[in-house]
Amino acid sequence: MTLSKVADHSWKLVYRTGGSMALHTHDSRRMSTLSPGVDHIDCLDGLRGIAALWVFLSHAQILSGMRGLPVLSWGGLAVDLFMMLSGFLMAHHYRLRRAREPWSRPSTWAVFWLRRWFRIAPLYYLLLAVALAIGPWVGEYRDAIAAVWPATATQASRYTDQSLANLLLHLSFVFGTLPDYAFRTPLPDWSIGLEMQFYLAFPFLMLLFGKAGPLRAGLAVIAACLALRVAFPEFIHAFEMPAFLPIKLYVFTIGIWIALSRGSGARGGMLLPLLVSVVACAAILARDHASESAGRLALVLVFFYLMDDGSLPASAALRRLLAALRQLLATPLSRFSGDTSYGLYLVHLLVLIPVAGWLAQHPAYVQLPAAARFLACAVTAGTVSYAVAWLLFHAIEKNGIRAGKQVLETLRQRRIMGTA
Repeated sequence: MTLSKVADHSWKLVYRTGGSMALHTHDSRRMSTLSPGVDHIDCLDGLRGIAALWVFLSHAQILSGMRGLPVLSWGGLAVDLFMMLSGFLMAHHYRLRRAREPWSRPSTWAVFWLRRWFRIAPLYYLLLAVALAIGPWVGEYRDAIAAVWPATATQASRYTDQSLANLLLHLSFVFGTLPDYAFRTPLPDWSIGLEMQFYLAFPFLMLLFGKAGPLRAGLAVIAACLALRVAFPEFIHAFEMPAFLPIKLYVFTIGIWIALSRGSGARGGMLLPLLVSVVACAAILARDHASESAGRLALVLVFFYLMDDGSLPASAALRRLLAALRQLLATPLSRFSGDTSYGLYLVHLLVLIPVAGWLAQHPAYVQLPAAARFLACAVTAGTVSYAVAWLLFHAIEKNGIRAGKQVLETLRQRRIMGTA
């Protein structure tokens, strides 16, 4: 039996038992926050916060006319981090709920989709309405920025399309599958459409992973996505942003592999999925020779080691460093940044573009050194954006999650009454 088959066989045991085969203690209250049996992994709050701030700063750098800097300007990598986090968390909670919510039942799929809809849709719909309503006004400030720094210009239709078709496609989340509409609002919502495509596919991915094994099934899915890109290159290249799931499914899959390999008891533990993930990212780096692709490879390594269950190379040597990093990512400030990450991601351009556009109309600002422009723009827009995101988290997001739980509980009670 090959190493990959041994790993897949061991991972399948996790699917059948509905939980982890290792890292559990007898007292759940004393379990490590990294245990596969823990619902909330504190350090991921900080990672979400870093990803949202990273996107914000990359846009502030562009809109202040600052020359692109390595890492800072790689906002696409921050979105990749969100995708890996999403793949990890969906698979992590899948394992936790496997016994009481078996994925062989379509009702479990409906519960999953409803849960994710109530997490994403309420705030998105509110800000979508605002973005479409003020889009032309935001577009005027975007033009003011492009007048000073022409290389930053974007398509005007992103700000001016208030058509019913554009509205309906975004309300239904179908827009991410259509090149002409995937990047057509003032929001950075191309990734929201991508996320919703992943949620739609997730139950079927889990069924496939459970049947064929996570490693073989994941590689088959990645190969199918690659074949689709080769077969329909014009369609894929028509997307201004990678909003179509087959373009980025490999990133979500890496997150899933991390979640399912932790404490699985498979031979080699997390090492084999790490090696496969590194090879996949290295192949992309070899193809495009882009610095951002090298950054993605580093990001994958960091995420694997941050979630290390002790089975990765040099685990013992890195234990203290990783523990310190996890602690840093789990502070109250990190929790705040995690709580506001979704709101910040969605709202920041509605604040940042008008601020940057207003500043760009002042010659004294334009003549400042690039770093000073960046700081002035980022601090001003960032303060407002974080304040708005905090208010939105408490006023909209938390209530949306609460409403989702109430709906699911009502449906559960009706099902119980119907079978009584």
